[in-house]
Amino acid sequence: MAASTMRHGCLLSLPLQGVRMTVPTLQRARMSRGPTTRPQTASGYPPAVPAVAASAGNLGLARWNSGVSAVVDNKDTKSETVVVEEEKTWVPEFLRREKMMAPEGFNRWMALPPVIAIQASVGSLYAWSIFNGPLCREVGVITSSSADWGLAEVVPIFSTTAVVFGCSVWGLGQFIEKAGPRACGVLSTAFWGGGLAVAGIGADLHSLPLLYAGYGVLGGLGFAFGYISPLANMVRWFPDKKGVATGLAVGGFGSGALMAVPFSEWLFTKYRKLPELLGNKSDMAIVQDGGRLLTDVQGQLKEVVVATADTLGTMPGLVENGVYLTGTGATGVGPTFLTLSALYTGVMLTGALNQKLPRSEFIKAETTSTSAPTTTEPYIPLDTLTKLPQFYLIWLGIMGNAVAGVCIISCAKTIMSEIFGSQLPAYVDGAFCASYVAGLSLANLSGRLVWATTSDIIGRRPAYLCFGVLGVPTLIGIPYLTSMAASGDTTTVPLWGFVAGSSLLISMYGGLLGILPAFVSDTFGSKNATSIFGRCMTGWTAAALVGPRLMTNLRQSSYDDAVGDLVEKVDPVKFNDAFGGSIDQVQALVDAKTVTIPRLLELCPPGTLDPSIGLYDSSLYMMAGALGGAFVCNALVTPIDKKKFVTDK
Repeated sequence: MAASTMRHGCLLSLPLQGVRMTVPTLQRARMSRGPTTRPQTASGYPPAVPAVAASAGNLGLARWNSGVSAVVDNKDTKSETVVVEEEKTWVPEFLRREKMMAPEGFNRWMALPPVIAIQASVGSLYAWSIFNGPLCREVGVITSSSADWGLAEVVPIFSTTAVVFGCSVWGLGQFIEKAGPRACGVLSTAFWGGGLAVAGIGADLHSLPLLYAGYGVLGGLGFAFGYISPLANMVRWFPDKKGVATGLAVGGFGSGALMAVPFSEWLFTKYRKLPELLGNKSDMAIVQDGGRLLTDVQGQLKEVVVATADTLGTMPGLVENGVYLTGTGATGVGPTFLTLSALYTGVMLTGALNQKLPRSEFIKAETTSTSAPTTTEPYIPLDTLTKLPQFYLIWLGIMGNAVAGVCIISCAKTIMSEIFGSQLPAYVDGAFCASYVAGLSLANLSGRLVWATTSDIIGRRPAYLCFGVLGVPTLIGIPYLTSMAASGDTTTVPLWGFVAGSSLLISMYGGLLGILPAFVSDTFGSKNATSIFGRCMTGWTAAALVGPRLMTNLRQSSYDDAVGDLVEKVDPVKFNDAFGGSIDQVQALVDAKTVTIPRLLELCPPGTLDPSIGLYDSSLYMMAGALGGAFVCNALVTPIDKKKFVTDK
């Protein structure tokens, strides 16, 4: 008993057990012999045969999207018997590779916009630092309350996204490569858009687990599917300009924050709401309990926050020394996440469904499956990769080079505000900090393009070595430059020096990722480039996991030391009057966000220097050490022994 079906334009006779096809020789040429004209599909294009055929005597093998076919030449019957082992696939037909072939005469530069649409959407990850502030005062709204999350709890959400990304590209690299750009784009859309929606719900419910699950886990999956596969597709489209092509593609990723920052800031202004004003501090009875400020509201003690001089710029309409009830306002971060979810879902889905594969991919596949075997480009097998010292040196180099970039990006707005906000308040306000984040995104974008193009000229490894030569002195020099502002001098030289130095560092971070796809292809061969690239990107994941966490710990240590130094200069009576507790309770008051450096400075003797300028000095030295280590690792990379490479026949 047999059933008939149409597969790739050929009528096949399929028995119930296994798949056995008899194809007349005149209807279909033997795949193990010379080239022939392939049958047409319903779309008018030749069917896709994305792998290599081999022949031995009368046996030919060809890998199809649906399975592996064995073609046996039956000389007596003038026909061929084809045995196919069917592979079940989850990919709907309209998302499969054979539906992605570009039409004749397609301009390859037109393959870039759909890729950039996806890359720029998931690239909004680099705008994360603008969410740190609102999330850290989601309950207090105008300033952090005791119920609000701290910076050390919020920044790791960014790191979680990176960890999920790294685990996904390592474990799902071959799956991503097999599924194809269009299917991966749709998956990326679902995970990224859904993750932002879950994060928005988490922010509204003040649920940290939902934020981690949404932005961290689902967002990380969306990042993985939307980043790797489109890049591999660009290498296919531009085999002669790998550096430029991947630089343009990941440049789209780097530009994501450039668009996300101003739009998100605008959404904050539309959705935010002032909390309820209860009165002026001088007219109300406020008590302190475990670091919390409480006052009587309709017979119940409820937590309040006070608008001080350093918090007036948080939202328009605040009254200095005004007492505001916590939990009654909104920062707007939850609705902003939901709006971004809807926007990116539309943009990414459009990009995913319009991705194309070059006709050469199908022509090459057809030629190799219908003609004599040809030798392919040498490559490193995946099972050999992890035995090579070059892989581990490159991995460590990626991690070291990425530490500075991910640290600055994860806290850019907070860093700028804390270092220069109190020193140069006339210049550094909320709008300036947001512009700084957008400027870093522009530096990221420029670095991916400029450094990738430069690597086509001077080589991939020499370009990576330049990062150490330029980056280490910059990181060591920034603390000396910014210390000029601590003297009370109102010159803006330290500010612009910091902006220039950090922009250079971010441009090199962008260059690191812009060069990497071509570096992997050049070093290990192009056959397994997607999977190897995913494994190398776990170095970036490690940097995103360790770097921001180490930075926030170092910053907190510097903050505690600075508070301790200032407390020694404050009159105990003034301290008690201001905070409702004794100096012995300072740590509890700091943990409750009641005692801050700006408020302590108000009680210190005139002329006391603001220590905020040095909060990140130890972090910058840590980044310099990581970048120096990366330089050493990249310098030790040598060409891989040719004996390690294999070729397919």
